[in-house]
Amino acid sequence: MTDPTPTASPPAAPQTPPRLIRSGEWWSQALAVAAGICLAAAAVGVVLLILRLVNVLVILFLSVLIAATVARPVRALERRRVPPAIAIVLVYLVVLGTLGLLIVLVIPPLISQIAGVGRQLPELLDRYQELRRLYESLRQQYPELRPFEQEIGGLGGQLLSDIGTSLSRLPQRLFGLVFDVLSVMVISTLLVARRQELLRAVLDLTPPEHRERVRAVLTIIWVRLGQYLGAKLTVMLIVGALTYLALWLIGVPSPLLLAVIVALCEIIPRAGTWLARIPLFILAATAGWLALGLTIASSVAIQNLKGLVLSPFIEGSQLDLHPLLAFLSVLIGAALLGLAGAALAIPAAAAVQVIAEEIVLPWYRHRVVPAETQRGG
Repeated sequence: MTDPTPTASPPAAPQTPPRLIRSGEWWSQALAVAAGICLAAAAVGVVLLILRLVNVLVILFLSVLIAATVARPVRALERRRVPPAIAIVLVYLVVLGTLGLLIVLVIPPLISQIAGVGRQLPELLDRYQELRRLYESLRQQYPELRPFEQEIGGLGGQLLSDIGTSLSRLPQRLFGLVFDVLSVMVISTLLVARRQELLRAVLDLTPPEHRERVRAVLTIIWVRLGQYLGAKLTVMLIVGALTYLALWLIGVPSPLLLAVIVALCEIIPRAGTWLARIPLFILAATAGWLALGLTIASSVAIQNLKGLVLSPFIEGSQLDLHPLLAFLSVLIGAALLGLAGAALAIPAAAAVQVIAEEIVLPWYRHRVVPAETQRGG
């Protein structure tokens, strides 16, 4: 017998060496990663810079708001062939003269009424003791309530501490306030005087095919901001005057002081109305339950008059802003910048809305939507 011939095993498949990244590909990937890191670092740096320059941005936006308001009477004078420089000086003289007249008429009685509030402190202390006795009698029925000193005394101590801290910082804050007011006046004056040059500079930086659209958007924002501030100041003046008249007729202490607080709080949309009612109702309560009830009724009547008559006919639809968007913008502005952010939130949101309606949405409809339709087809 012959031995069977052994079958040859099939040759092994050649081992493919691992694919090495070529130097060009490695450098391109490294550059992409480095570019992403640089962009992220730049974004973080921009955010930090904005947070550091918040006060400057607020001053700049407020200057634009005032300049847009002042520009309307300046343009009216220029159409009557008044030289631009003289028109600007005349408008600012009228504004400053009106403010000076208001200060002369309001500040002396306002100081006397603030002193009157100080003279009412003994009466307020008596009411404090009455509140304490009422709380202790209530605590006998509900022992789980904490002692009065822990519940109210700590709050009073914290309030006194906050008042002392605020008084110690008062000179610094007054200096900062004067500097900010002067900065706003100077910047707003320059914006009004050089508005055409600034517009041409912005258009020169814009591609030629987009210049007309950018010009239209800036014009709409400028006009709406100017209409908003003038209408808001008018509503503030009317609401303050009606509040003073109502409180004076009711017999509430310090009616002028409370009316000024109510008028100033109208700057803050939505929330400012109710913030002003806190000191209003507290001082009205010192005059008795009848005065408090009449004060609440008059406040509701004035707010309804403002919402149904004053705001629609005076403010109208200058900003054309949805109420929900307005409320959310106030919340965001208050969270970011406090009271200043809440006061400037509405015009800022209106400017953003104009940019979205006139630039972002048309670009989305003409570029993004057709591209998605072609991919889907």
